[in-house]
Amino acid sequence: MTPLDDQLNLLTRLLDATEMRQKVIGQNIANVNTPGYRRMDVSFEAALAQELTSAPGGPSAGTASPTIEYTPGLGARADGNNVDIDMEIGQMNKNALLQQVYLQVMGAEMSMMRKAIEGN
Repeated sequence: MTPLDDQLNLLTRLLDATEMRQKVIGQNIANVNTPGYRRMDVSFEAALAQELTSAPGGPSAGTASPTIEYTPGLGARADGNNVDIDMEIGQMNKNALLQQVYLQVMGAEMSMMRKAIEGN
């Protein structure tokens, strides 16, 4: 694979993780008043960092993937629910910003590729 393929693969995987995270955050918000509901999150960045530093293939190897996990260590209310709406809104905003950055970087990569093909 070329370095450009590696970059696009990495950006695609990052976008997939942010999309999954946005859905999980939405699910957490939708269940903020559901008794016994436990907050979930998407785990991906740590596995990706491990892959990038240790895998001989780098980002093109593609072994790290996002997973949905329960968030440990959060205090629960009397009804057993541990979702904090303020934290969820903050996480949603952070995730949306990351998604915008990844899309802008991917757009720039595509623009460079188009210019190379057209010879501009």
